[in-house]
Amino acid sequence: MLALLLAYASARISPTVFWPLALFGTGYPFILLINLFFLLWWALFRRKRMLPSLIAILLGWGHVREQVQLMGHDGMPADARTPMRVMSWNTRLFDLYNWSHNKETRDKMLASLRTVQPDILCVQEFIHTRDPKHFHMSPALLQETIGTLNYHDEYTAHARLEHHFGIATFSKYPIIKRGSIHFPDDLNNLCIWSDIVVGEDTLRVYNGHLASLRFGDLDYQFMKNIEDGGGRDSIASAGPRILGRMKNAFIRRATEMETIVRHMRKSPYPVAWCGDMNDTPVSYSYHLLRGVGLTDAFVESGKGFGHTYIGSFPRFRIDHILHADGLVTWDFRTLQEELSDHRAIVCDMAFTRPSAQDER
Repeated sequence: MLALLLAYASARISPTVFWPLALFGTGYPFILLINLFFLLWWALFRRKRMLPSLIAILLGWGHVREQVQLMGHDGMPADARTPMRVMSWNTRLFDLYNWSHNKETRDKMLASLRTVQPDILCVQEFIHTRDPKHFHMSPALLQETIGTLNYHDEYTAHARLEHHFGIATFSKYPIIKRGSIHFPDDLNNLCIWSDIVVGEDTLRVYNGHLASLRFGDLDYQFMKNIEDGGGRDSIASAGPRILGRMKNAFIRRATEMETIVRHMRKSPYPVAWCGDMNDTPVSYSYHLLRGVGLTDAFVESGKGFGHTYIGSFPRFRIDHILHADGLVTWDFRTLQEELSDHRAIVCDMAFTRPSAQDER
């Protein structure tokens, strides 16, 4: 029960103040399952002990809804106008470094995008390669695939063979203004914003990629060895190293999202967030977005668990689409293709019609 309460606290107390709380937030799904098990156990054998755990679970019921949805709606609401399909995907550079199959994977990813046909597409870990003799990817190729006319891209790293690594937003609607939010640590994380005119309305879309854990090969090998029940890299040596990486990532994400939220508060238009937050719904970063009045599209219209990360670390929902009041979403989906280490997320979104009172 105490671990459950600490998980709730992690969403409200910045890791810059006390970072170990974030570990409880990350482990919330497992902590919840343990508490549900004991709740059932005590219901069968010691009913008097049920109440504290039941109260603790109910206190965080909103977090349960952020983890799993059973009744997502897939029909356009009656008050929606100018529907648009919004998609976010960390593409892992379109599988650039899988030398033997990268072109095959890239083509499958393009085929998936062609099927979904998003009106607004936010891509993290985007790559622009200018040399057609090697692996080719460019904004023009993606525009041709999904039929967009406008894009906004920015790059944080550059390598040989004209390889540029960054983030990009594509839109079938006009982009009338654009900008970027850089972070002081300069570790290739970035957020860009694009003012997009949709019919008679304007939407500011934030496309962000926050700090990752930056695990190395030794870290992943250690976790694999733990699963297999052995390994040369001991907990004594690997544990502090992994905890250090997690501490650094928790703190960096908190400061990055604080910067983004400050910028959002000054937006003249309703906002939407699309991106790889690298944080679960029970986290300080996610809570900051909800704190400025944004609605999670998965909570609003998703189904199932919605796990997006499919790499070596435990699978969590770390990619999110959220939106401000005055917007509504339906038919939120997590695509099942495993073409990156993240699954793509997509939903339909629209501005809501003004009420009769607003029209007067």
